[in-house]
Amino acid sequence: MTPASQLDSTDPLADFRNRFVHSSDDADLIYLDGNSLGRQPTAVHQVLSQVVDHDWGERLIRGWNEGWLDISGSVGDLIGELLGAQPGEVILAENTSTCLYKTAVAALRSHPQRATVLTDSENFPSDIQILRSACDSAGSGHRVKVVDTSSASDPTSALLDALDDSTALVSLSHVSYKTGWRWNLKEINDAAAKVDAQVLWDFSHSVGAVPIDVQSDGVTLAVGCTYKYLNGGPGAPAFIYVRSDQDDLANPITGWFGTADPFSFDASSPPASGIERFLTGTPHVVSAALIKPGVEMLLEARMERVYEKSVSLSQRFIELCDEHLSPLGFEVRSPRDPENRGSHVALFHPDAQAVGLALINEKSVIPDFRPPDLLRFGFAPLYTSFTDVDLTVSRIMEAVEDGGVDRWRNENPLVP
Repeated sequence: MTPASQLDSTDPLADFRNRFVHSSDDADLIYLDGNSLGRQPTAVHQVLSQVVDHDWGERLIRGWNEGWLDISGSVGDLIGELLGAQPGEVILAENTSTCLYKTAVAALRSHPQRATVLTDSENFPSDIQILRSACDSAGSGHRVKVVDTSSASDPTSALLDALDDSTALVSLSHVSYKTGWRWNLKEINDAAAKVDAQVLWDFSHSVGAVPIDVQSDGVTLAVGCTYKYLNGGPGAPAFIYVRSDQDDLANPITGWFGTADPFSFDASSPPASGIERFLTGTPHVVSAALIKPGVEMLLEARMERVYEKSVSLSQRFIELCDEHLSPLGFEVRSPRDPENRGSHVALFHPDAQAVGLALINEKSVIPDFRPPDLLRFGFAPLYTSFTDVDLTVSRIMEAVEDGGVDRWRNENPLVP
């Protein structure tokens, strides 16, 4: 195996690491939870000063005519570049759950003769809850059918076996939040198109980490968060992608910013003609502005290079786990084939939560835990090094061998 130091010295993305904030008080920290919350870009400080001190502090309400009104669309277009979308097809709105609800209800109302929403058991639990709410709102008879893919050797076949002409909508997380399983966008979209069903994707665990080309992959609807691999900050607004030919889809939560003329203050104003119709209330100006630095870095780095490094980091981690951690009771639960995997790797251990707490509190490694027995290690290629990977495996071994599991077995933090 090539030494990590050699790989880091020739890494074309290595310089991006210094464009993120690293705490001087915890210089040894290895952060492998970017699949939940990305690191803060250093450029955020300048953006925050601009939007808070200058735009708000000095320009006050004049800021609406100096960029605030356009920020949902301008940042949306930047994200659209990562997705291969056309200008005007992506917009920032509320959180991911609300965006998913809006697009799901819109899709269901466009297929009133069909009743079934198809998803899988490995989808994010909140997404399944939102889909059920969408069914309640779309009209009587709609239901969510959850295909059990938890133990399927071929999740794609299991899902497609359940797809038929009663399906109105298929809704999936492009990358599974637990295992990192990655669906083939084109394969699912093509299969759904054959039975005239819509597909709504959640890109939260894939955008900024794996390649997405909505045009070539036939994606018509998608949502996603911006605080994971896009490094937009905690609670940053989510985005909606609606392909421009889907003009029959209507926002089910109408509000003034989604109308053709918000400042006519006319309750009868018709909806906006483009993606702006999926807006509802006032844009999240400050948090929207903070998303730009992370997206701009990814565009500068180029997604093909980001993905190449993602695969290299995760493959190295898997190989080291097989060699050093399997004898200690760990098991890789993510797909081995990088074509079927996102940018995080899930490890099984019967005391996974205790191992994770020992790593965080004693070994300066931050992964995260998903009940009942999985640890997730997220590899954000812009700031994760190959040395981080090697040191993480060594520190996991130390945490188990020096009794860290016993010391943290009975702890249960609010946020795992």
